[in-house]
Amino acid sequence: MAQNQENIIANYLNRGILEANIKFAQNYDESMSVAKFYYVIDTADTFFFKDIMAFIHTFFDFAPIIQQPNDTFLILLRDCKLHKAKSLFSEFNKKFKHNFHFEIENIGITLLDKFDDSKSLIERLDKYFVMSKLSSRPKIFYGTKDFDFYETQDEKLVLKKIFEKIKTIRLHNFYQGLPILEEVKIESFKDGLIQIHIDPIKIPFYQKEKFTHIQHDLIPTTLKASIIKVETARFLMVLGKLEFLDTSAVERNYIRITPQRDIFASAIQENRKIFEGNILSISQDSVVLHVKINGISKLLENPLWNTEITLQFQIPTQKSFLTMIKTKAMIYSIVNEKVVCNIFPNTSSLAKIKNYISLRQKELIETLKKDIKRA
Repeated sequence: MAQNQENIIANYLNRGILEANIKFAQNYDESMSVAKFYYVIDTADTFFFKDIMAFIHTFFDFAPIIQQPNDTFLILLRDCKLHKAKSLFSEFNKKFKHNFHFEIENIGITLLDKFDDSKSLIERLDKYFVMSKLSSRPKIFYGTKDFDFYETQDEKLVLKKIFEKIKTIRLHNFYQGLPILEEVKIESFKDGLIQIHIDPIKIPFYQKEKFTHIQHDLIPTTLKASIIKVETARFLMVLGKLEFLDTSAVERNYIRITPQRDIFASAIQENRKIFEGNILSISQDSVVLHVKINGISKLLENPLWNTEITLQFQIPTQKSFLTMIKTKAMIYSIVNEKVVCNIFPNTSSLAKIKNYISLRQKELIETLKKDIKRA
C-alpha cells in the first residue's frame, strides 16, 4: 500500500514538473525540446546507474530528467530548438559510448508547440520514440507538429508551411574547413526553389561554390541546396535541389581546419602500428586521415570498432617549431581512402591543438580576405 502511494506521488510530481515547464515555455515564448530515451535499470548495480544519470544530467546542463514507465526517461531541454536538440543528442551518444562502452539506442525528440498540452506533446513524442524502437539500427527519430521527416508526404508542401512560419534561414559553407555563416530571409519559395538576398561581400565566394547548407529552427536536419544562380546586380541567390541530410559538417561542435602542409600521423595499439596516413583535417575532437588503399584493406580486415587506439602526429607551433601530439582515439568511420577518428586529448595536447587551429584560422582568414579583395 505504501509502495503504491509512493508511485502515485511520484507520477503527480513528474507530471507537475512537465506541465510547469510547458507553461513557462509557452508564457515566455521560449522554445523547448523534449526527448524520450530507453534504458533498463540494473538494480544489481545501482552505482553504475547513478554514474550514468549523473553523466546525462551534466551533459545536458542539468536539464530536468523525468522517469517514465517501462524503463523510459524524459529530458526537458529549455531554450532549445529541434535542430540543436538533435545535434546535442548526436554528440551525447558519441561521448556516452566512449565513457560507458554502449549506446542509448532508442531516442525520440519533438519540439513543444504553442498549442500543446502535456497530452498532445507526449503523444507526439511517443510516436517518434516508437519509431526509434522499431528501427533496425540505432537512430534518433524526431519531428514537430508541422514537420514529420519520417512520414511519406510532399516535402515541398511541408517546407512551404515551415518557411511561411519562420522565414529566417542560416547558410553554412566552408573555406578549407573555416566556417562561412550567413543569416538571411527567404524572399520566396516556389516549385522547390528558394530566393534570398545575400551579403554582397560574399558574392565572389558563392560564385565559386556549387552548393550550400541550410539550417532552420523548425527543421531538425540540415538541408543541402545547390546554388542555381547568383545575380550580382540585385544581390540575389537562387537555391534548389534541396536534400535532407541526417548528418553534416555543419553540426560539428568544433571548427575543423585543413593543414597548410602535410602532417603525417600513425595509429598504434599495444605498441604495434595498425595504420598511418596524412591528416586531411583536424578539430579539437576529431581527425580525418588519408590512408593508402593497401592500408585501408588491412584495416577493413580488422577495423577495430569501439576499440581505443593511440594516434600520434606533430603539428606546427607559433614559432614554426613542431610539437608532438599523442592522444587516445577511436575509429568513427572508414570511407574510401578516408579514416575518421574521434580523439580524446589530455589537457596539454588539447591546448596545443587549439593553438594550432587558431593559428591556421588566422592564415585562412587573411587568405580569404585577399581572395575577396581580388574578386
